[in-house]
Amino acid sequence: MCTLAVYRRVSPRYPLIVVANRDEFLGRASAPPALWTDPPHVVAGRDLVAGGTWLGCRIDGSGRIVGLLNRRPAVDKPASGPGERSRGLLCIETLAAKTIDDAVDALDETEAVRYGGFNLFIADLDQALVLDNGRGVRRVSLESGLSVLTNLDLNDPRCPRLAGASRRFGALSPLLERGAEVDEIVPALAAVLSSHEAGDVSEVPDDPALTALGGPLPFSKICVHVGDYGTRSSSMIFVSPDGSVRYFHAEGPPCTAEFRPVEY
Repeated sequence: MCTLAVYRRVSPRYPLIVVANRDEFLGRASAPPALWTDPPHVVAGRDLVAGGTWLGCRIDGSGRIVGLLNRRPAVDKPASGPGERSRGLLCIETLAAKTIDDAVDALDETEAVRYGGFNLFIADLDQALVLDNGRGVRRVSLESGLSVLTNLDLNDPRCPRLAGASRRFGALSPLLERGAEVDEIVPALAAVLSSHEAGDVSEVPDDPALTALGGPLPFSKICVHVGDYGTRSSSMIFVSPDGSVRYFHAEGPPCTAEFRPVEY
């Protein structure tokens, strides 16, 4: 499970802000965000096992950001396997598409079943949406304001991590609304992304899937450390009204790694 938060039209200085913690097995090889040559105009991390990415953006003035999160299957639906194709390839191909509409149109139900369960976040200055393949292909549009996505539905109250994360990210909205610059926003967001406070399970409706997993507590924190699995890295992407992008990245868990600007 990963955590992705979106501030849409909250800040007058950065009308699109996306922040995310990447949770993954510690031994899976990857490279930090950098400029790709193919596709061009894309800055993204790279999965060195399957070749795709989990999060990236375009730097061609479109302000497009795409993120990929694994999706937990519905209680009454069998768990999907690893899929015929890596989900990270879907993420980079969505970044490479000429337009968001082209990317969405290409992901029909026949294509979606080639992947394990996913939540695919796509946004630019004009629109923001999540596509998932939990039951066919479903599209959910994001309203203005704060949205948080994990491995269930967008802003899903069943997720114990999401309840606490939404409160912590929401507390930063006044800072963004007054037009703060990145030198003030980055450390404030880093404090949230570094949180080891467990989500309040008492706030979560009964969820048989969580019971089957042995309880939500180990994975209810924003910054995760569980054996050979945990938060591997963290990113913040800021899009200005003209579509230009500033990308900050912590190559390691944000509780210990420093956020640095990505040079491209």
